[in-house]
Amino acid sequence: MDEITRLKQALTLEPLLEAAFNEAATGARHFRDASFLPNLIKTLEIPTRLDMSARGLMGVQANFTRFLVNRLRWEADVERHPEILDEDVDDPIIVLGLPRSGTTKLQRFLSADPHLRATPAWMMFSPAPFPGDAPGDFGPRKLWAAAAMGAVTNTGESYQIMHEFDADEADESSFVPLAQFDNHMQFITTPDYPHLEWTRSVSRVPSQAYLKQMLKYLQWQLGGKQGRPWLLKNPGNTGEFLEMLEVFPKATFVISRRDLIQTLGSTMRMTTEILQNTFDPLDPLLVGNAAVDYWAYEFKRYIEQRAAMGAHVRLLEADYNICVSDGISVARDLYDLAGLPWTREGEAAMRRWDIDNPRHKLGSYGYSLEDYGWSEDKIYAAFGPVAQQWKGK
Repeated sequence: MDEITRLKQALTLEPLLEAAFNEAATGARHFRDASFLPNLIKTLEIPTRLDMSARGLMGVQANFTRFLVNRLRWEADVERHPEILDEDVDDPIIVLGLPRSGTTKLQRFLSADPHLRATPAWMMFSPAPFPGDAPGDFGPRKLWAAAAMGAVTNTGESYQIMHEFDADEADESSFVPLAQFDNHMQFITTPDYPHLEWTRSVSRVPSQAYLKQMLKYLQWQLGGKQGRPWLLKNPGNTGEFLEMLEVFPKATFVISRRDLIQTLGSTMRMTTEILQNTFDPLDPLLVGNAAVDYWAYEFKRYIEQRAAMGAHVRLLEADYNICVSDGISVARDLYDLAGLPWTREGEAAMRRWDIDNPRHKLGSYGYSLEDYGWSEDKIYAAFGPVAQQWKGK
C-alpha cells in the first residue's frame, strides 16, 4: 500500500475516531454529544475529491484528530465540572477584516492590555488540558504548540514573514470553530468547492456556539472572568458578524479596512504558503481563483450585514493606515464604543508592544496579482462597487 492510500484510509470515520479515543485518554469510546458527526462525515469527503499531497493529508489528519481529542477532553471535564457552562463570555471584542488587512497587528496590539483576555495560539490549538496536567499548569500545551505549529497549520517557514506564529502570542480563534466540521474556513487549507458550497448552505451559528463553549472552558481554567472580556480575531467572522452577535449578544466589533488590491495580492501570496503543502505541484491560478472566490463572497456578506444591522451592532470601522500608524486612537474609539475603561497601564502596554513589533520585523516579501491570473480591474469587478470605497485605505 502506498503512502497516499494509507493516509486516505486513516482519514475515514472509524480509524479517525479510534485514534482520537486512544489519544484523548479519557476512557470514553463515544461522544456524549454526537450531533457534529454528520458534519465530520461530509468533511471526510474532501480527501476523496482533492488530489492532495502526502504532507497535506498528514496535516488534515493531525488537525482532525486534534479537534476530536479536544472535544472528548472537554466533555469529560464538563461532566466532572458542570460549572464550566456557567462562565460568562457574552461580551468579547471581535476584530474583523480580510486577511492581510492589519487584523493581526490590531489584535496583538490590543491584546497587550492586561485588562483584556487574549487568545494565545496554544489556547486556540489545545483548549483542553493534556492528561496529567496540574490545574493552572499551561506549560505542556505551550511546549506542544511551539513544536507542532508547523504541522497543524500546514505552513512553511517563510510563512513566518507574513504571519509570525508564537505559542504565547495572540492568534486567530479560527482554529476552534473548525472543530464543528461545518465551518467555511476549512476551504482555506483544503479548497474543495463542493464542501465550501455545503458550508455556505448551513447555519453559521453552531460552529461559533462551539467556540463559545471553548471560551467558557478556557476562562474556567484561567480562574474565571475577573472582569476581562475576551479579545478575538478571525478573518472568517467578517462576513458573519451578525451570527457572532447571536452567539455573543454583548459583542463589540472593529474592522480594519484596507485597499483590496493590496489585500488580495498579499492574500494570494500567503495562500501560496498555505497550499504549497496541500498540493504538489501547486497551480498559481488555483491559488488566485480560490482566494477571490472565497473572500469576495465574505466581503459581500459583510457589506450586506452592515447595511442590515441598523443601530443594533457596536461596530467600529477603522482604515488600515490609521490602524498601522495610530493604533492608540483606534483603541480609544473602540474602548469608548465597548464601554471599557481606558487605563494608563493598558495604554503603556500597547505602546510598548508597538515599539517592540515594528512593521516587517521578520522581513518583507513581494507579490503581484498577475502572478495568479488576476488584475486590479478583475478584483474590483469580483468584489463589487463598494470595493472602490476602500481604495487607498
